[in-house]
Amino acid sequence: MAGTLPNPTRPPRTTHIAVLSTAVLDGDSRARRVATAARDAGYRVTLIGRAGPTPDGPAPSASAPRGAAPGGTGAPREATAPPGVAVRHIRVRDVLRTHRERRPHPVPRWPLAYRSAEAYDHRTAQLAAARALLATRGAELALVHRPLPLLAAARTAYILAWLRHGLRAGWVRVRAAQHRAAVRRRRHPTTRLDNLLTAATRLLLGRRAWRRLDPGLLDEEVAFGPVLDTVRPHLIHALGHRALGVAIRAALRAEASGHRIEVVWDVPPRTPEADRRAQAAAEAHERTFAREADGVVTVGDRLAAELRARHGLSATPTVARNTPPLTEPPEHPAGGVRARCRLAADVPLLVHTGPVTPDRGAATVVEALPKLYDLHAAFVVPDPADAELAALRERAAQLGVHARLHVLPYVPVEEVPAFLASADIGVLPVRQLPYHQPVLASRYFEYAHARLPVVVSDVRAMAAATLELGNGEVFRAGDTADFVRAVGAILTNPRRYRKSYDRADVLRQWSWQTESAPLLDLYTRLLGPRR
Repeated sequence: MAGTLPNPTRPPRTTHIAVLSTAVLDGDSRARRVATAARDAGYRVTLIGRAGPTPDGPAPSASAPRGAAPGGTGAPREATAPPGVAVRHIRVRDVLRTHRERRPHPVPRWPLAYRSAEAYDHRTAQLAAARALLATRGAELALVHRPLPLLAAARTAYILAWLRHGLRAGWVRVRAAQHRAAVRRRRHPTTRLDNLLTAATRLLLGRRAWRRLDPGLLDEEVAFGPVLDTVRPHLIHALGHRALGVAIRAALRAEASGHRIEVVWDVPPRTPEADRRAQAAAEAHERTFAREADGVVTVGDRLAAELRARHGLSATPTVARNTPPLTEPPEHPAGGVRARCRLAADVPLLVHTGPVTPDRGAATVVEALPKLYDLHAAFVVPDPADAELAALRERAAQLGVHARLHVLPYVPVEEVPAFLASADIGVLPVRQLPYHQPVLASRYFEYAHARLPVVVSDVRAMAAATLELGNGEVFRAGDTADFVRAVGAILTNPRRYRKSYDRADVLRQWSWQTESAPLLDLYTRLLGPRR
């Protein structure tokens, strides 16, 4: 990765910064770029985050923030660390978060449900084992010769055993079905009663409500807190509100022992949580710790103004957008997106990076493919097995375009622009929702550094930037016909749109070298001269 702008007051290497993310590190482009910028500025850097899934272990838990990798097509596997940066992958056990699901308290709605996950697992395993033994007994009766009276007695006993098994299996299945229903209710608390309990908890506990509403925040404290106590940095750069709480508590413990830690809170665009309970927990947690941070940084001017107003901050947050570093114009590597899709150079190809949740409008791309006859679409996603992606594939099959839909896994953050460069168009068909309006998505900058023409929906920030620069077309969000028009306009004359990136300094302004400079200035103000 290219270096950052030089810091005029380069700190001694003994000044230690910890970059803390509660997301899986290797999908978090922001964490890696922040760590690299601090390293290039002369700081000693430790990058701390959640360990990714292992072949024999569970995937990252649902308590990780949604969209926690604030843009970027970073690899979900545990990739190599940035050179010169110490990396700590921390396993979060999620004991407190999953307690509601492991012991769902089913009474009175599901009175027959098993009271715990252990009982459910034990009974269903017993049932499967009994069925396997009966099947084996049936095979043995068919193979082993017996005198007729003994065979008749054995078969009678066998039939009775199957009858007993059938009765037991029916009882177990009823209880298991009620247990699964109770777990789903705990996992997705969206009923009126759940919302009423959430409101009552907020009213009674106020800012402390997050402890009750989202115990996963305490799981992260148990996992990350001791690591920060051991690392003892001079500054913690906390990505997101979940990391902020861990950082503030670590700073308090350190100060009590005579060691001062500054805390910088890095705020991504706010996205809605899965339900009211999670949303209330996030809001309460953020209110608790927002004003305790020594510095705040975010990814857009409008978002910075909103944060200052929402939390009564003493200063407007520093703005450092999550942009790729400026490099030479990317070549089309052998492993680029076109090669991975096995397409010839003259086959039109558009690319969509990131998750395919409904708010990101990926369905618009699939619906447009029948009207864009030769066009192929590549989705570069964090999880190719995602259920939302399966729904898109099913729809593509219904439309008869499944052969032109390609699904690829993420690539390392540093390789993203070069990986995308062989495509013809980058698309951002997001829906008209408030959290898409104020900032340019990280994917937008990645497309720009790949020199791709873009097709974006008419959300405020991206539409304005595209119309001003002339690097793509804007379409009405959710309008398939208008999306087809925009794609067709670019395919007719792609060179016209690519030339927009040749304007002086446009990509330098949208580079991490430029965007990281205010962040490093913030570090200098907070840390000052150190021996």
